[in-house]
Formats: sequence, structure tokens, C-alpha cells
Amino acid sequence: MSKSFFPRNGGPFGPVADILTAAMEKHRSGALDEAATLFGKVLELEPSHPVALHLLGMVFHQRGDHRRALELIGQAVVLRPNAAMMHAHMGDAYRQLGELKRAAGCCRTALRLRPDFPEALNTLGLVLRDEDRLDEALALFRRALEIAPDFTPARTNLGLVLLDKGQAEEALEFCQEAVAQQPDVAILRHNLGNALRMLDRYLEARACYLEALHLEPELPLTLLHVGLTLRREGRYGDALLWYRQAIELDGNNPNFWEQLAELHGDREEPGEAIACWLKALEVARAERPGPHVGLGWALQEEGRLAEAAEHYAAALRIQPDFAAAHLHLGGVYEEKGQMVEAEAAFRDALSAQPNYAIPHARLATLLRGKLPEPDYQALEARLADPSLAQGPRARLLFALAHVLDARGDYARAAACLSEANAITVALAKGQREYVPEDHRRFVETLRRHFNADFFNKVAGAGLETRRPVFVFGLPRSGTTLIEQVLASHPAVHGAGELRLGRESFEAIPQAVGVDELPVDALDRLGPESIRLLAERHFDALATFDGGQAERIVDKMPDNYMYVGLLAAMFPNATFIHCRRDLRDIAVSCWMTDFRSIRWANDQGHIASRFAEYHRLMEHWRGVLPVEVHEVHYADTVTDLEAVARRLLTACNLDWDPACLEFHRTSRTVRTASITQVRQPIYTRSLARWKKYESTMKDLFEALPLQESPGTSCTELVESGAAPPCPPS
Repeated sequence: MSKSFFPRNGGPFGPVADILTAAMEKHRSGALDEAATLFGKVLELEPSHPVALHLLGMVFHQRGDHRRALELIGQAVVLRPNAAMMHAHMGDAYRQLGELKRAAGCCRTALRLRPDFPEALNTLGLVLRDEDRLDEALALFRRALEIAPDFTPARTNLGLVLLDKGQAEEALEFCQEAVAQQPDVAILRHNLGNALRMLDRYLEARACYLEALHLEPELPLTLLHVGLTLRREGRYGDALLWYRQAIELDGNNPNFWEQLAELHGDREEPGEAIACWLKALEVARAERPGPHVGLGWALQEEGRLAEAAEHYAAALRIQPDFAAAHLHLGGVYEEKGQMVEAEAAFRDALSAQPNYAIPHARLATLLRGKLPEPDYQALEARLADPSLAQGPRARLLFALAHVLDARGDYARAAACLSEANAITVALAKGQREYVPEDHRRFVETLRRHFNADFFNKVAGAGLETRRPVFVFGLPRSGTTLIEQVLASHPAVHGAGELRLGRESFEAIPQAVGVDELPVDALDRLGPESIRLLAERHFDALATFDGGQAERIVDKMPDNYMYVGLLAAMFPNATFIHCRRDLRDIAVSCWMTDFRSIRWANDQGHIASRFAEYHRLMEHWRGVLPVEVHEVHYADTVTDLEAVARRLLTACNLDWDPACLEFHRTSRTVRTASITQVRQPIYTRSLARWKKYESTMKDLFEALPLQESPGTSCTELVESGAAPPCPPS
């Protein structure tokens, strides 16, 4: 430090100088509280000491009190207007406060005073990055490194801008060099982790983040990013722990709450997601449309369509051309059966963002064979764009396949589906990949535990209510159609696909008082725990209709796996198993762009899943103490009245002709069959598999032997195709 930095009273070796030297040592070592005390003592002795004012301001800056920092550094600048460093530090404080215009002004003042000042170039580069002026920022960071090759902040920031530009490979090199220069700086390890994460090198990224935390344990963003790597690997439960730690340290960061909301969405926990989105909106510093759309989607998942629409509308008030809000609003209209309004909303999304692939896909899937030629050509043009990312490409290919199928071009539809499903499988690699052997073990566990001895042990433990109606089967087997028929009866509420069956199964450990996986706690189930689970499940059902309807339908297809538990909980409920030609189901699953069914994108997985379904249903036929009413899709579409009458009798309800006019029933529908159940009954989906026999022959041959349409349980037994029927 030059002598000019010391005050006149006491000279360069006076008391003020000694205190200032000690303060600067503490500051350099990171002992901010002690440094602040000593800088304060200097200012008590000499209130206008520019160095003490400047450095005390920097202490407040490092603590996050940027306003106080600006006050102190501003006083120092008045005393030393030619000190470029002070102007640069004021620029960084303004940047932290989001006052980018002032920040840029301070940096440019510093550079006029000292054109080759790397720190000012670096800070101005950060300001330009915040303004999304990436190329200009990049030039400044490169200039700073030309002047000072060992200036680590410019090197790591250069890497971050390259990441922003999607140039992760080049960014990685700069981030690695920054760590090599200063291996003990946590933020540099964090930045290197970001580069590796962008390259999908999640294990290496996580190692960098953890090393950063070893150097500096309380870095909330680093904690969050550990969770991000786990989330990318599909380890949602593990990720949750790290997200929560980040929020404990920085609960006023709206981005953290948004990330946690999205994680709950991945975990199919919309209720928890709603709470997080609301918190994100509460702590947000400015209104943005994104959180409103996120909240709207979570509400939509819960079936709260009116509230969802309100938040989509709120997003559009903030940003009228926000395409995602138009898109999701179209989804609300679609679920409510307002197809004209849905089409208009999808077109609004395209108008706002013409290259947005998802509205193209939703519009094509909605209209199928009625898609106007200009829209068809736009869809083809979008797919011909070499810059189209793989995820959107898959969505568009699924949609185009539906259009081509409706037009009778089955060969090209099959080609589109092959590519779309292959892309979807590739994108899931290393994340939530489907493992057939895991499912086989799960089915075997169900067969082993839910046996005749189990049902004898828990007999009489369930609730006597007849209110629940469970409609289940493979996806695309006709469950939505059956629910729509039943929900057209005035005494029936169709609740859609409820997660309650799975949630009750996952609550088994809690019900039996152990901290284990549900499959490991099955042997502890007894009458008391069955009763507890049933009461909780029944109370949850009331939230969907206020407990008013005489019958409430849960049409979750996957409940075929949980029907053993549901039968123990509700022995007087109505159980309806939907069957359909497995080849038709396979084609329909292969054609459907499911959001959460991971096995439907691989024909080998489809065959394996269907085989396990077949094996489990054979088991249930032999052991369930309740009657399962089986209905075949072919019977439903060829003789709807006979099927409807039989099902109403099973539900102990009188006949109502409204069930034959199911397509006129105004209610929310949230499945891939959303358009089909708005139409009168049709038979064109029967034997649909024949149109794809040449391209799906191997899959069809791998499917389990199946019963013919309309085969009763008794006929199956007599033919030797099934074990004895359960008692009525």
C-alpha cells in the first residue's frame, strides 16, 4: 500500500495505520466481523478515511447488505474520485441490487479512469450478462483475460457465458482452468459442476458441488444443484432432501420454491407443488408469468380447473403473448369438452410463438383427420427444421402419426411412431428408465402376500360402504369410456384417475408403524391397519364430490395392481375390470404420447408389462373375496345398452337412459381418451391392430394368449384359460 493511503495524523506508522493494517489482514482472511469492527475504529478516529470507508463498504457488500455498502463506498468515491477500484465495486453492488443501468455507469467510469482494469471489465461483463447481451459480455471477459491471464473471475465468468450460449464443451475448459488456478474457492467448483451438469455428466457434476460444499458448507445454490443432478437421474426422493436444505438457508429465493414445485410435479404430488408455487409467488420480487402457469398446471392436475384457468389468465395479464399460458388454457378447455375454445387457445399459443412445437402437436392431436392442410404443412415444415430439439421432435412425430392414421397412411404413421418412441427412450436414459425385472418382482410380491390366507386374516376389517366404484385395466382398455357411461347417471360422480389407490399402498408402512418400503411391510398388514387405510382413503374420496354422490368412480387403470388392497379395504365396493384385445391396446399405447407411462415407448417393455398384467389378473381371479365385473371393449362398442345395464346393476343403481348419451355429459375428462368420449359410440377402433400388423408383428406374437371378446369368467374356467371364479 502506498503512503498516500495513510492519514496525516500519526504518519504511516501511527495508530490509525496499525488498526487499518490489522483490519485489512482480517478482511483478507475472511474474518468479516472482526474486520468490520477494526474498520469502524479507524473511522471513529478519522471519519473521512477513504480506504476504511471503501473496505468497510466491501464488508457490507460481502455480507449482502448492498445498500449500506453503496453508502460507504460512495463516501469514499467522493473523497477519491480517481480511484477506479471504488467505482468498479460500486458497480458490483448496484448489479447485486438489480440496478443494472447504474452498475454499468460505475463500471464505465472505472474504465475511463483505467482502460486496462480487468476487474471493471469483469463486472461490466456480468452486467451485460444479466441483460442477456451475451456476445458483448463474452468480449469483455476475453479482454480481461488478455490483460490479466491469471484473473480467475473473468475466466470462470467466461465459462458461464459460454454455458448460457449452449457451448458447454468450450465452457468446461475455462471452468476447469479456473479451478486449477484457485482450487480452494468454492464458487469455482460450483461453476465447474454447472458445466459438467450441462453436459449430462451428473456424477462428475455432483462431485464438484460436494467439493464446493466441503469448502463452504452453506451455499444454498450449490445444495440445490446437488438436488438437480439427482433429479436428472430420476432419484426424486434423494433430490428432495437437498432442495429442502437449500430452502432452509434461503427461504426467500423464489427460484428455489419454483424448483421444489417442479420436483413435486415430477413426483406426481400436485398438492405439494401447489403449496410451493404459492410460496414462490409470495416471495417473488416482481410479477412473472411463469409461476402462475406452474401453479395453474398443478391445480389442473388436481382437477381444480376454474382456479387453474384463473392463474393462466393472470399470466396472460402480465404477458399477453405468453405462449405457454395459452397452451395450458387450451388444455383446460379440452378437459371440459370445449373443443372449439381449445383449438382457439392452441392457435393463440402458435400466434404468440410460431415455432413452439407443443401447440402444433396439441392442435394436430385434437383435430387429427380434420387438421386443415395449412396446419398439416406447418407441422411437416417444423419437423423438417434441422435445429428442432429431440424432445419437441418426438411430440410432433406422435401428433403427425395420429393425423396420418386418420388419413389412412398407416405405413408412414408407423415410421413416425418408431422414431418418436425411440427418441423418448433415448431421452430417458440415465433418468427414469423402465426396468421390466423390477416390475416382475413387484408383481411376484403382490401374488405372494395377497393370498387366500391374507384375505381370511383381514376379513371384516374393511368399510361396509358401497360408494366407491373402481374401474381398472391396462391403459387404453376402455376405462375412460366406462367411467363416462357411469358418470352420466345422476347418482354417480366420475372422479377421473385418482392416485388414492397407489397412495394407500404407499401409506402401508405408516399404517403399520414401520419405516420400510411398502413391499417390505406387506406381511405386517392386519385388520387394524386395513381399517385405518380404508378410513383415510374414504375421507379423501369425499374431497372430490363433497361426499354427495351415491357412487364415486375412480378409473385409475393401474389400480389392477392394488385391487387386492382395495378389496380388503372396501369389500362392498364395485370392481370393474376393463378388457380389450391386447393387440389393440398395444397399438394404442405405442401411439400415445404419455407423460408418465415409461414402458409404453419400447415394444419389448410393452410385451413384458402385458405378460405381468395377465399373470396378476389370473392371480386375482383365484383369490379375491369380491366379485370383479369384467367388461370387454368390443362388447361396449357393439352393444352399449347391455353393458351399461349390467354395470348399473353391479353398482346397485336403477337404469337411466342418460348413460347411452354419455358423449353429451358435461364433465372434466383427464386422459388420453379426451376426444373419443366426446363422440357417440363407434366401432372403428376394433381390430385396429391389423393396420399395423406388418410393423408390429413381433410385438403381437410376444403378447400373452388372450381371451376372446365377451368371454365370461365361467367360460374362461371351463376352457382352462383361468382358475376358478371368485364367489359372487
